[in-house]
Amino acid sequence: SNLPFTVEEADVRSFFKDVRLVHWLKDKRGKFKGRAILLFSSKEASTSALEKSGQLLQDRAISVTVAKPELLKEGIPVLAAATSKASPEGYTGGSNGTDEGGAAATEHIFVSNLPFTVEEADVRSFFKDVRLVHWLKDKRGKFKGRAILLFSSKEASTSALEKSGQLLQDRAISVTVAKPELLKEGIPVLAAATSKASPEGYTGGSNGTDEGGAAATEHIFVSNLPFTV
Repeated sequence: SNLPFTVEEADVRSFFKDVRLVHWLKDKRGKFKGRAILLFSSKEASTSALEKSGQLLQDRAISVTVAKPELLKEGIPVLAAATSKASPEGYTGGSNGTDEGGAAATEHIFVSNLPFTVEEADVRSFFKDVRLVHWLKDKRGKFKGRAILLFSSKEASTSALEKSGQLLQDRAISVTVAKPELLKEGIPVLAAATSKASPEGYTGGSNGTDEGGAAATEHIFVSNLPFTV
């Protein structure tokens, strides 16, 4: 918190190390509040970031603390943040999701005409270096045969685009760059990262589980704790 209102994403990434994503906190009118939530690549990186609390960023002493659960409970649109080309107040230049020429350097790919029986394991086998799979559904929660894939790199997403028109379970799929309107509301990647189900609820080998079915996530739920704990 206490970020300067002229701060840009490049400033944050230069000040901190190993920042994966930056989410700007704004008020109901969409105005930057001088606060942000940062996602780091490791626990060690986030621990190092905490040590910078009180240091100056553009002549302002910033505060760095662990994000409270209430800031995260509704989910943060980190995919939208990852492809944003603007700083909090709309300033441009060097922000995550763009190359130097301003072209979208996105790792997000839109896949359509998927078979309705497809499972996450099928997608991960067909494409390489998929980080997350987000199934697109209608208002009733029914799978629409479409998905947004998050890849580990721009190179991996570029390779994925070359598979447009190829068959996946006897259906010629379409693979294109995900349009901003598909990402603007944000995708609950934390939920996706821990989900064990395929689009129609089929289980097995989906993201967030290892081969034995155990959760391969950093998020652990503990119940039946003593009330005096």
